[in-house]
Amino acid sequence: MPSPTASLMPSPPPDLTGIPANEYFEDFYLPAERSLVLPVVKIDPESLHTDFLISMGQPPHLELDKAISTGDNVHVINELGRVRSQYPQSNVTLSTAINRAIECEQLEVLKLLLKHGVKADDRNLQVAVRCGNIPFIARLVEAIQWKVNMMLSNGCTLLSLGVVHADLVIWLLAHGADPNVQDAWAETPLSRAVELECYDVLDILLDAGADVKQGAPLHMSLRVKGENEGLRLMAKLLALGAPVDKYQGADALLWEKVGFQQGTALHSACIRGNIEAVRLLLRYGADPTRKQLVQSSEIAESSALDEAASRNRTDIVSVLQGHLEM
Repeated sequence: MPSPTASLMPSPPPDLTGIPANEYFEDFYLPAERSLVLPVVKIDPESLHTDFLISMGQPPHLELDKAISTGDNVHVINELGRVRSQYPQSNVTLSTAINRAIECEQLEVLKLLLKHGVKADDRNLQVAVRCGNIPFIARLVEAIQWKVNMMLSNGCTLLSLGVVHADLVIWLLAHGADPNVQDAWAETPLSRAVELECYDVLDILLDAGADVKQGAPLHMSLRVKGENEGLRLMAKLLALGAPVDKYQGADALLWEKVGFQQGTALHSACIRGNIEAVRLLLRYGADPTRKQLVQSSEIAESSALDEAASRNRTDIVSVLQGHLEM
């Protein structure tokens, strides 16, 4: 684990594809990945790609993909039958064919695949959400009986994954999505909207009851590309009551599992050298001496003042020391 002063605080990715969404996140690896570790080294390189795909239950189906992309239902049914005959293994699901239908916007083909027994799962739902295609999402939610506030296998919720699509956010909220349900990193849809600079969605979520005290939206505002815009967002969140000294990832089992050090927004502002954010956070009562949370005795706890000093950010150190002397 790198020193807390070696680089920017880790930025937890919105997408954690492959992490199972069980209650305790006990294992970061899919069973299929574990079982492939030894067999892979014995496979002839020329057959590795196909054998690997078959072992994952997703054999290649180029002709089926072509049929799906053209929307030729008869051709789709014929190719589906051919692929199933060629790959009769019990683990073959062909759910990647559903992804192809989503990406090609072939809703009738999607319905056809489902009707002919191709099993959809929440990874297909993730693809549909990223595409922002509401009719596909509605059909998949119905097909796999997905509850709108359940956590996906990538650690996200439908709402947190879909914040880049305002119309989808409105649709999900109308269908019972809770704007305060947190993802695996203890971030809310509001936090993700701040991070991804989805300003129209911010207001939609706030109007729907999003709570700025949940998640770590202040930290996310420091990742906004334009510093002035980030400060504007931070000021808005602070005025709405965002807790100034909250640790990022508070109460998130996944943070503890991975072992990231958890700091406050002031830690992040000092690490990033954002002196105006430092001043703003101090005006709202941020504590420069508050230590990071760490998950290992080998990592030193550091305050925001420590982080600024270790990077020789003398201007920020001066501001922090002046605040402490007041």
